Amino acid sequence: MAAAAQLAQQNAIPKTLRLGDASQEAEAALGLCAVSASVAKAKRILLVTGAGISCNAGIPDFRSEEGLYAMVKKDYPTAVVKGRDLFDAILFNSPVSVSVFCTFMARLRSCILSARSTAVHKFIKHLYDCNRLLRCYTQNIDGLEGQDGLRLGVEGKSADVVQLHGDIHMLKCTMCGLKVSWSQEYFDALENGNVPECRNCSEKAEERTNAGKRCPRIGGLLPNIVLYGEEHPDGDGIGRCIDSDIKSRPDCLIIVGTSLKVLGVKKLIRKAAKAVHERGGIVIFVNNMTPAVSSWKGVIDYHIESDCDRWIDDLRVRQPSLFLKQTSLSLGHTKPVKKITRDEKHLSQKPGSSAKISKASARSITTGKKRKLPHDTDPLCGITNLSRSKPLQRTSGLTAIEFDKALAERMRCKRQTQGLENIVILGQEVRGAIRDYTRQSVECIRHREKLQKTKL
Repeated sequence: MAAAAQLAQQNAIPKTLRLGDASQEAEAALGLCAVSASVAKAKRILLVTGAGISCNAGIPDFRSEEGLYAMVKKDYPTAVVKGRDLFDAILFNSPVSVSVFCTFMARLRSCILSARSTAVHKFIKHLYDCNRLLRCYTQNIDGLEGQDGLRLGVEGKSADVVQLHGDIHMLKCTMCGLKVSWSQEYFDALENGNVPECRNCSEKAEERTNAGKRCPRIGGLLPNIVLYGEEHPDGDGIGRCIDSDIKSRPDCLIIVGTSLKVLGVKKLIRKAAKAVHERGGIVIFVNNMTPAVSSWKGVIDYHIESDCDRWIDDLRVRQPSLFLKQTSLSLGHTKPVKKITRDEKHLSQKPGSSAKISKASARSITTGKKRKLPHDTDPLCGITNLSRSKPLQRTSGLTAIEFDKALAERMRCKRQTQGLENIVILGQEVRGAIRDYTRQSVECIRHREKLQKTKL
């Protein structure tokens, strides 16, 4: 079992680690090193993200005095609508609240269009490129993950990021369910507090009227998001995706930038955390707000109290090898190699020559063919040894030149992380030495007291 998982099991309650906390610098450093090592070791990572990861993207919040809702409120000074009601189905009970909702959504989308993905979004894409991302479930409706090339949706086979609350970049009819893209006409109507009519419903109503039939109701176009109190139209598909990911045996769960108050998300986290703990993995919660101990006892192992992007930067420092891409290795294609003439080969094998080439190596270089190499049992980086990671196995055929380049790249990565590993090991040895010295001192004091009593 990983070192971080063993430490987490000692305390069933979430262990809080604060970045930059001088009072807990030594203890927090050891905990953060163990957590980062477990993340680097994980091969099937699940992520659950919330609005916190988009705050650094330039999207204003909803609750502050300078937030988006406060700006919309200026256009509707007499409307009695709370900010939280804008995401609740109760807003449809009043035409005034519907108008506020339309204006709010139009301006929110304008902010999202000018926003750029953050370090957390790029980290998700990096995990996908490294084949470590099992799935990302997001409560956000901004779709910023798509800027980095990730696929958005609700079906597991066609989506890398599952949107639990919908997508603001599409409009959906409230009657027929038709989905359409935004246009300038629709944007102007929504920004002015009006609900644009669905053209599909209008055409069907006109056909029935001309035929002398009863005219049906005409739906309106609203952002394709799921409000609180509404039934999710794609709930079955999301449920199948979650079950499939749980069966894939995830070994790490990272929860970033969410308040953990939505019921559906809480069920998802509990279900995923159980599967992760069965594999010996850990559950990490990254947010400035501390989770409720009574609700998440035995579910969340570590709470990293920090800004989301700042934790990614800290993870990059502690595990630089996790963010490296092996772009220099081309396992599927070999570059043309200059052929060695018979005279050059004979000269290189003369006695006393420093450039000796074996027959197998010379033959592979001459012909440009790949040659099989034995299993490489040298670990990729030293820090992962703390969590007992498996050694890197490589059986792909490489030419001699490619193998030398790969070996040089590995040694460079190993030197970069060796210093951090030594610091962690030294810290553990120091703590052990202090513990042994304290125990011996207590035994000496007790022994001295016994001798004094016997003399009396």
